[in-house]
Amino acid sequence: MLEHKAINRYFKKLTFQFLVFGAVSAAVFVYLIPQHYFNLFPVVLLYFYSLNFFSYFILVKTHSLPTVKFSKYFMMLSLIKFFGSLIFVILYIIFARSTVIPFLVIFITLYFHSLFQLVRDFQHFLSKKN
Repeated sequence: MLEHKAINRYFKKLTFQFLVFGAVSAAVFVYLIPQHYFNLFPVVLLYFYSLNFFSYFILVKTHSLPTVKFSKYFMMLSLIKFFGSLIFVILYIIFARSTVIPFLVIFITLYFHSLFQLVRDFQHFLSKKN
């Protein structure tokens, strides 16, 4: 039951964060730097939103496994996240050279934010559990 509540709480928090980030980014693109807007911006937001939720879901569901199994899941999840992101970036660079810089700024910001947020929220979940 604690797992279900933690996942729901994370889902609400994540949804709020991405709505705020999307609104602030949209305002910046519309009013300050409209020439740097790229059409795949919503796709990048959706990618990280789903990646963050999936990662947290897997970590919460596997947290009670023995350390060796949990470590395998964590490492597999980290590899999938890293290489999936790398493939996404490479494909974007190949197909959309005109907006690479704004894309990379947004992508790198969201990538590191997702790493820190996932660790912080998972640690919070573990502390609540204990």
